[in-house]
This record gives sequence, C-alpha cells and structure tokens, in this order.
Amino acid sequence: MTDLTPLDPASAAAGLREAGDGARGFLGVDPVTDNDALLARRLAAIDAQVFRAGDTLLGAAPNPHQPRQAYVASTSADEAALRALLGFLVTYRRTTSWVALAERGAPAVEALRRCGFEERGALRDHRFRAGAAVDVLVWFGKAAAPCPS
Repeated sequence: MTDLTPLDPASAAAGLREAGDGARGFLGVDPVTDNDALLARRLAAIDAQVFRAGDTLLGAAPNPHQPRQAYVASTSADEAALRALLGFLVTYRRTTSWVALAERGAPAVEALRRCGFEERGALRDHRFRAGAAVDVLVWFGKAAAPCPS
C-alpha cells in the first residue's frame, strides 16, 4: 500500500514548483508561470487536496456540479500512487467517478490508462505551452472499475 501524505496549500505549491514542467495543468494551476502564493490561493479556492506519495504529487478537487465526482491529477506515471488516491477518494470522500485532464504524452497518462480511465475527448488548443497551443485530453474513470491489482 502506498502511503499518502496530505500537504497544506503552501507545501503543495512548493512541491508543484519543484515538479516544474511535469506539474503544468495540475488541477488547473501552472507552477511554471504562477508564484507560490497564487498557487496556494488557487488550490484553496477549488477546495483541492494535494498529497505526496514518494516523489509523486497527487491532487483531487470536488466537482461542484457533480457531488460524487472529483477531478484528479498526478505528476508522474506512478500507478500505485494513483491507485492509493482513488482508494482514498472512494473510502473517505465517497466519490464514484473521476475526471482528469492531461496533455498528450504527459507522464500521468500511462497511470490513468492502467487504472481504468478512458480517454473521452480532447479540448483543442486548451493550453499554451512553449509558444504554441496544445490539446488536453479528457480522461474519465469510475469507482466500479478501480485500478486492477
């Protein structure tokens, strides 16, 4: 079992800054362009919970329009860490489904796929990176199909 360590917004902001480029778009924030105070404020505004599991940062924020759904994010392809986050959300937050936004080729995409998430669409030109607009993939997962062991 992977241990999740909860982080307060200031610690989460510092951790996201350390993750750098791999954390861009993490629950809608950008540690490359935003300072720590703004990151902490934005995470708090969406009621995000950020956890550390080893070198991986994981996050979840409730969907205000769907009480049993959470937005999730990860800074790595660590499947065990993502599985631990999803288990936490099912057990303690009673979520039944999750949505993740990730750019093509982002490390988290492999973990999402291995945990039963399905690609449901793409937000064309959703983020601006390195002088160009890039697509962001929309991933959906549900509690009925948690990560396979």
